[in-house]
Amino acid sequence: MTSRQGRPASSGGAPAGVRVYISLVFLAAAGLAALCWRSFPVPDMGVALVVLCAMGTLSSWRRAGHIKSQVTFTFTSIILLTSVAVVGPAGAAIVGLVTPALELRRQRLDARLFNTGMASIIGAVGGLAYLLAGGIVHISAAAGVLPLLTKVFFPLMVADVAQCLVNALVLGGIVNLSQGVPLRRFVPGMLSSSGPAYIGYGVIGYLFVILWIPAQVGPFSAVLVLAPLFVARWAFVQYGEEQRAHERTLSALVTAVETKDPFTRGHSERIASLCERIAGAMALGQRRTEALRYAGMLHDIGKLGIPSRLLRQSGPLSDDELETVAMHAVRGVEMVRDIDFLQESVEGIRHHHERFDGRGYPAGLSGTDIPEFARIIAVADAFDSLTTTRPDRPALPVEDALAELRARSGTHLDPAIVAALERALARQSWQRAEVDPDTLAGHAGTYDHDDPVESDTLAARADRAAARQAPLRQEVTR
Repeated sequence: MTSRQGRPASSGGAPAGVRVYISLVFLAAAGLAALCWRSFPVPDMGVALVVLCAMGTLSSWRRAGHIKSQVTFTFTSIILLTSVAVVGPAGAAIVGLVTPALELRRQRLDARLFNTGMASIIGAVGGLAYLLAGGIVHISAAAGVLPLLTKVFFPLMVADVAQCLVNALVLGGIVNLSQGVPLRRFVPGMLSSSGPAYIGYGVIGYLFVILWIPAQVGPFSAVLVLAPLFVARWAFVQYGEEQRAHERTLSALVTAVETKDPFTRGHSERIASLCERIAGAMALGQRRTEALRYAGMLHDIGKLGIPSRLLRQSGPLSDDELETVAMHAVRGVEMVRDIDFLQESVEGIRHHHERFDGRGYPAGLSGTDIPEFARIIAVADAFDSLTTTRPDRPALPVEDALAELRARSGTHLDPAIVAALERALARQSWQRAEVDPDTLAGHAGTYDHDDPVESDTLAARADRAAARQAPLRQEVTR
């Protein structure tokens, strides 16, 4: 498992705190490898060490990427776990150092150093845990089923758990520094998503070791073990292709919306990006983050069912016209509810104009009765509106926009999600959306349904309508 480094917010590269952390991780890896080498020398298995390093390097070259996640699928974790039992802690640390260092994929130096240091630490800690749990390196001495279970399998599973925890903690440290996600949120999410995979790594690693030494298959065991895994990798790549097909579907839908309402070009992508950042700060996990991003991308898809003249009309809209525009949330759900991969996203699309105080639409939900995705999109929507240049005002600075969101916490917006957005933006800067003058001139006076002020206007309008209906309801009940 290796970190997928995000693009830097600016050309200045990683923040100073991140660079210091990476340096400490690499130094800790070198120190731990040296300690293991001195205390637990590599057994007389130089050929095995070379083969394991080569296998680890090849596995990283055959990475299954292009899948939105904080980790990518390689066989490196299995190679590291196998190294623990075959060449001991020092050998596993060396395999961890060599594998990412020789990876051909283009990376920034700081990313390569971090991945190298993390892999080496994982190998060394796994090796130490294996020995502490009673594991043996000279496995040929463990004849019989029971010794292999007690001296190899059980210690190897302990090492597997240790490697999983170290992976989550070390990766959590850099995510905390770069994105502001607390360890207490990131680590459980990471363990829930990658933990089951590590159980599989443990079983496969054990089979690898048994074939290598007791069964005396030697390095050829790599073919027997890794060939099925390459089939699994192929399946993983197919999953990636499916995701890319989803992305193409989303892009086509978003393009249709932006063609109908050109002023909002880029809005859907920005909302999706903000939703991802908020999800990271809230440690929602990979699957929910993906579903949230889909909801953010398509939250305004219902505009396709709104007359174009209302989206481009200059001047105020009548009450009936406002009600028609407000229907875009419901119409959006009608358009996508039969698409299988969007099922978890639907409620976020339907309710993204609800207000925390219950004065929003379409259902008038309040507080945490509003689906979490919808509350997140509402915050992202308001922030993007405030930080985008409009015909009647310039884009607000990020700090001013955040101050406006804080002022609306508890009424319009969920305070916890506003705080999550602040944490996310504190670690990664946001580029305000600028609109060219010609586009601004062509949309002067058009209605912006995402403007927080308009949310207040609609809420006040609903209050007045309710007040007018109150006497009628009282008459009916008499």
